[in-house]
Amino acid sequence: MADANFNPNDDRFTRGLIRRKVKQLIGRVGFTGQDREDLEQELKLRVLQSMVKFDPDQAHRNRFITAVVERYVRNILRDASAEKRDHTRVCSLNVDIEIADEGLTEFAQTIDAHQHDGRLGTDSRPDAELAALAMDLAELISDLPDEWQTLLELRKTHSMTDIAVLMGRPRTTLNGWMHRIADRFEQAGLHEYL
Repeated sequence: MADANFNPNDDRFTRGLIRRKVKQLIGRVGFTGQDREDLEQELKLRVLQSMVKFDPDQAHRNRFITAVVERYVRNILRDASAEKRDHTRVCSLNVDIEIADEGLTEFAQTIDAHQHDGRLGTDSRPDAELAALAMDLAELISDLPDEWQTLLELRKTHSMTDIAVLMGRPRTTLNGWMHRIADRFEQAGLHEYL
């Protein structure tokens, strides 16, 4: 049965094995010396989690730990070298690249708006759509009670706690107003902009 008191930090064999394996990982698939501590912690955690499956009738503890560490190192290498995580493909957007018929061009200039949005995790909209949205929002907000408009204006730069102090209202009241404002947006078909 597993040793419930096993601690990889207290076991000399485990510490040494993990240190050697991490040393072998440094310099491969983008791992640097800065990753050493994280990798050692990951391996120790993996060993600790796996010890519940250890059966001394099946094998010696050190062989079991070696199998766990080596398997996890293989997984780390496989995951880190996956095409989408290939660190060798990363390059600056400020690099000049040669384009046929155009000559040298900054790499950033070759990226279209859709790719730029995907890189930044944003979703930009056409200018006309943004203008229409701004008008719809302004019209809806102008129909709200004055205190709700003040709340929305303050919410741009303050936390709800700060607004409660500034407006002299309990946070529960302000949260209730925000829900009612959200309902108004929903009714106006602007729920996706909340």
